[in-house]
Amino acid sequence: MLMQRSQVRKREQGFTLIELMIVVAIIGILAAIAVPNFINYRDKSRVAATVATSESIRAAFASYAADSTDNLFPSAFADYAALSVVVNANGGTLKATDVLQGITWSGYTSIDSDGDGVKDTYTMSLVVTGVPGTMQGKYIILSPSGIQRCQSAGTNCQ
Repeated sequence: MLMQRSQVRKREQGFTLIELMIVVAIIGILAAIAVPNFINYRDKSRVAATVATSESIRAAFASYAADSTDNLFPSAFADYAALSVVVNANGGTLKATDVLQGITWSGYTSIDSDGDGVKDTYTMSLVVTGVPGTMQGKYIILSPSGIQRCQSAGTNCQ
């Protein structure tokens, strides 16, 4: 009788190798499902952050136009630093560099939309850094009429 009790206690001391392998396999399966979803959500959040930044830029340009002579938008920008100075002076909050902001500034074009010789609208392009090129929203196009999220530069936009 004494011998049976000691054998039972030995078996209850820990997990068997098979039990541990099953737990590790279950954790591996859960990780294989969760990691791709996490990466996809991270990329979507980067695009959403850039769209929010784009709305801030559009609002700052509207403020600039409201305060400027003839209510015109900025005529040109040499680089991201010049853009951030104008945006931040008109109510926006751009970071010091485009890398810190999570974007690559691709270009700004002022446009004469009605042919009267006065450039009265604009188009600006941004590229979201850290997002795969195949994702909708990798490229952001801003204009006074709205924001477009594109899969490639200038095409396949929403």
